Amino acid sequence: MEARWRWNDRRPGGQRDAIRAMSSAGSTCPVMVMFLVAFLVASPARPPWGGQVETLPGATMLVNGVPLRVEVARSPEAQQRGLGYRNGLANNTGMLFVYDEAAAHTFWMKGMRFCLDIVWVERNTIVGAAESICPAPAGTSDAAIPRAQAPEPVHDVLEVRAGWLAAHGVGVGSRVMIHLDEPAR
Repeated sequence: MEARWRWNDRRPGGQRDAIRAMSSAGSTCPVMVMFLVAFLVASPARPPWGGQVETLPGATMLVNGVPLRVEVARSPEAQQRGLGYRNGLANNTGMLFVYDEAAAHTFWMKGMRFCLDIVWVERNTIVGAAESICPAPAGTSDAAIPRAQAPEPVHDVLEVRAGWLAAHGVGVGSRVMIHLDEPAR
């Protein structure tokens, strides 16, 4: 190793020149490293699937007579992604998760940036809700991320902005009507 070091020292542009150039930069290198670290820490979390998301079909719902515009998540990928990594929802909008099999579905707040009301629907009736479920702080382990489970098996789960249920007087026993949009031709 020593012989190789000496050989590179004698070559123009060898390791010694590179080391001398780095040390002559003085404190520039640590400043650049700190800038890079600060940039990476300050960057918003990127979703695992990148920035591209499929456009989901839409539907209009009446929840206890209140109109609501929703995206419909039917595929396992869309259901797993849900509203994660979005910055919020517009007023009177949400996401409807439609499942082929009724189950006591559990939802968690991984990747969420805002609070939600999670509503369990079976046979066009709300059978349960978890209100104002909020995301965990950054760095929370997956095991500690808040979860909410349906009180009974359901086919449909609705997510809306936190406080929507209370603001519209909606709760267990409220009726739900869903009108799916016609597919584009």
